[in-house]
Amino acid sequence: MFCPFCSHEDTKVLESRVLDSSMRRRRECIKCKNRFTTYEKADFQLTVLKKSGKIQPFDSNKILQSIQRALGKVDDTIINSLSLKVERKVLKKKTNPVPTSYIGKCVLTELRKMNKIAYLRFASVHKEIEDPKMFEKELQTVV
Repeated sequence: MFCPFCSHEDTKVLESRVLDSSMRRRRECIKCKNRFTTYEKADFQLTVLKKSGKIQPFDSNKILQSIQRALGKVDDTIINSLSLKVERKVLKKKTNPVPTSYIGKCVLTELRKMNKIAYLRFASVHKEIEDPKMFEKELQTVV
């Protein structure tokens, strides 16, 4: 790791802490003794297969935003933890690209455990429910 102050090549790690989905490291330059913090996050070359057949890079922010829309005004820590659970399930799937239908099912599973109304909100979009009778049928599966 290069020192951002003097560009020296050698730094030592003073402390490491695991955050939600990354690693925080406190470092010190061997030469100038300045300290700085770095963050490491694993980068996966995961792709997503859309319903249209288009393949695009996996974006965990899309999961986070869709959960946030379904839950409404809820504490960010709840939304983040739910999003991480879904992301871990997606990463465990051995296929690449991962179908969006699988990601949607993972989100539905987690929302069903937490909040049935949020589950119904998400299901109405994910399952493209337009008929009130279909929505009523979905409601019966939750109850």
